[in-house]
Amino acid sequence: MKSLSAEIVFLLHNGAVFKVLKLSSLVSVLLLLYLLLSVAQAADIGLSPPRLELSGMPGETITETIIILGDATTEQQIQIRKADWTLKPDGELVILPEGSSSESASSWIQPEVEELALVGDGGQEFRISVTIPEDTSLAGTYHSLLFFTVVPPPSEETGIAVVTTTEIGMAVYVTVKETEENASELLDFFQEDDRSVLLTILNEGNTLMRLGGRLELRNEAGETKYFIEVPDVPVLRESERDLKLVIPEEVESGFYVALAMVEDSRGNLLVGELPLEIP
Repeated sequence: MKSLSAEIVFLLHNGAVFKVLKLSSLVSVLLLLYLLLSVAQAADIGLSPPRLELSGMPGETITETIIILGDATTEQQIQIRKADWTLKPDGELVILPEGSSSESASSWIQPEVEELALVGDGGQEFRISVTIPEDTSLAGTYHSLLFFTVVPPPSEETGIAVVTTTEIGMAVYVTVKETEENASELLDFFQEDDRSVLLTILNEGNTLMRLGGRLELRNEAGETKYFIEVPDVPVLRESERDLKLVIPEEVESGFYVALAMVEDSRGNLLVGELPLEIP
């Protein structure tokens, strides 16, 4: 069988699943539609926990056990690889080559094997060791990704087919103890359009920061009429994050005062106020 290689990539990030279809060559729309009639699909896998947040002293080795979850009734071959990554201000994930980032922890991470057999549809333990180098210049949080890829079984179908596989990325954060610098700031807060507001958060520190809190919409009497939860998203060290909050359809037209109360994972509260007109 002639196979057009493709892969479906699932990245577990901030509780969301990102799916990307990547084709190894360009084909016309008509050919692609024809190819999709015959697809060899690898079963999905999952990870628990979806990310690791570790801390230790220089020279220390930390070992964690995760669970790889499968839904196949037969044995699956799983390959493990490392990569670096970063986030654009709007939260878009950018995958980088292993070891290419100045904030990379890739060389510190050692999975117990580079390939394994996942048996059945249950869970399987997998150990990951992280050794922080004995380097006095290290400070703050470093991060990388571990990818777990299902190797698709050989297809017995004849003709042309698209072969797909599932790949899940686990974010690994490692903070060097006693080097943390924590500071954050609400840089901007404005109404982007009729039904959304945008907050720009600056992580001035050298460690990972996660967000939470809420946006309250108050009437002219000061009563809270609606509120919107701030999502749990990361802000990488020394970077900005644009946070778009959509006003729900049930919010009635009128004038409001929007009060942003953004909590960061270090215990800081960032507060901003904005007059808001909903048409």
